[in-house]
Amino acid sequence: MHTIHAASLLRLTHDNEPPPGRPVPGDDALSGRAAPVSAGPLSDQPAPGDGGLLSGWAVLVDSDRIEALGPVEELTQAYPMVRVRRWPGTLGPALVHDGPLPPAPSPRERVHALLRVGVGAVLAAHLTDPAVRAAVTRNDVAVLDVARPPVLAAGGRADLAVFADDGRCLATIVAGRLVHRRA
Repeated sequence: MHTIHAASLLRLTHDNEPPPGRPVPGDDALSGRAAPVSAGPLSDQPAPGDGGLLSGWAVLVDSDRIEALGPVEELTQAYPMVRVRRWPGTLGPALVHDGPLPPAPSPRERVHALLRVGVGAVLAAHLTDPAVRAAVTRNDVAVLDVARPPVLAAGGRADLAVFADDGRCLATIVAGRLVHRRA
């Protein structure tokens, strides 16, 4: 099932700073550095390579993968029958959590605490408890051996997050599935 995710601004990469005003709980070092990203097959515009913010761009998701990135108008014309989710704020890659999971009464709640702040990947080194690892797996959160920059790219896994201007996470999409939405 195709879905187009659009927001006021699209961020292709995250730099070394968490979203303004909202660091991830217990996270001292979010990974990320700007990297060149393909604009996908639909756009004839040059691929943005500075990781900056793009106005009027969107992400086309098919199942758990990003199929294309490009101007909203191009994507909606090329896929007129798909669902379009329009988000306020800035849409970008979900964050990588590089630290222990935040404390909570249950493994499920520990994982949900990360989803509420826009995390889509955690490091394997911090998943020593089998119950927590199982909760991470059930929620399709990516488990990485080493931290890597979160990037949106055609063909990549559809891990997205939407942040308000004040840094609050408004929505988290993990493997193409909406797992958190702020009411």
